[in-house]
Amino acid sequence: MKTRSTRCISAFARVIIVSMLFCSTTVLAQTDTANPGKGLTRNMIESGKYQGFLFTDVKGIRLQFNGYVQTDFLHDFMQVGNIHAMQPSSITTPTVYDGNTAFTIRQSRFSFTAYGAPDAKGRALKAVLEFDLWGSTSGQPRLRHAYIQHGKWLFGQYWSNFMDNDNWPNVVDYWGPNSYIFTRLVQLRFTQNIGRSATLSFSAEQPGGDITIPDTWAGRTVYPDVTGALQFNFGKGDESHVRISALFHPIDYKNADKKNKTNIAGAGNISGNINMSKNNDIKFQLAYGAGYAKYSEDLGGLGYDAYASAQDKRLRNIQMIAPWLYFDHFWTNSLGSTIGYGYLHLNTRDLNMPDNSIKETHYASFNTTYYFTSFFKIAGEVMYGRRVNISNEAGDDVRGQFSAFFKF
Repeated sequence: MKTRSTRCISAFARVIIVSMLFCSTTVLAQTDTANPGKGLTRNMIESGKYQGFLFTDVKGIRLQFNGYVQTDFLHDFMQVGNIHAMQPSSITTPTVYDGNTAFTIRQSRFSFTAYGAPDAKGRALKAVLEFDLWGSTSGQPRLRHAYIQHGKWLFGQYWSNFMDNDNWPNVVDYWGPNSYIFTRLVQLRFTQNIGRSATLSFSAEQPGGDITIPDTWAGRTVYPDVTGALQFNFGKGDESHVRISALFHPIDYKNADKKNKTNIAGAGNISGNINMSKNNDIKFQLAYGAGYAKYSEDLGGLGYDAYASAQDKRLRNIQMIAPWLYFDHFWTNSLGSTIGYGYLHLNTRDLNMPDNSIKETHYASFNTTYYFTSFFKIAGEVMYGRRVNISNEAGDDVRGQFSAFFKF
């Protein structure tokens, strides 16, 4: 039985197809390039730099449709909760040597971008709807991005401004490094260019804390998160950058005495992409603060922003450090490899959390990718994940993944 969201997406797709058939359109198809690998990296895909099929003259709106199909074949040698993405926080502790094989198409995605004519002041206008098949194990569509961009302003759901969405390591795994600041939130964002090679951006983002509290308490959403980021671009073609961002994260709640409280959490993040030479890139991140696990790839949704036990009168933020470092190398125009490591550590010493709570996680991976054309690639990746609890009980997993990818 189709869900309401599936029916809406199907109806929207039919409208697009009918528009293509009955409106006056010009179709600009993709062309292959002499350097297929550089145009099909994970960073090009996630940062929206690659193009799709462009349909013009549809009632004055230019419509672009793009996406990709990806098939993943995965095998875990130890027991892990998340069988589709390497999530070290879901590894069983202690290690259980009980493997699992999964075949999936959940990474596949599609998006629609509409470009409107600039307004009277020349400000560009576009809107984006993007979906992937991560909504269920059977591949149900799930909304990723839905936003409007008008000149310097962005309204809607997009990558958080606290995240660097232009330094993706060229991994095959869906989530990548465990310590990646990785989340999409509904927001209002303003971006201003500073000179030729720098940008300054501010955003008010979706409120709410990712907390663990007793049953007699309640979480509240009152004040939005606020972020600021400054990015410097440099090098040949401004291919390199360093980004410094800050997060102000109010956590609102009601304790057992029915008193409304607000914790002030926050963090800083320095990240970047350094183009060392024609075929070598270093990508990195170092984030530190308290109460920002909501923004973590590995811990988001698990309640590690802050903690309170039944005996507590107040919520206490959890300190976290989250670095990762990756190296991308192209052996030839059609063959590349990526290697790197991520580390995430929580300071939980004085919080009296349960012994099976997470103290730290580790993530390492190596892959080799072959690019047949600028549309099609295959890749093999080996990953290692480790979870360590407060009790120092630990669990490990080794995963192998083979993937085939075609973009359109």
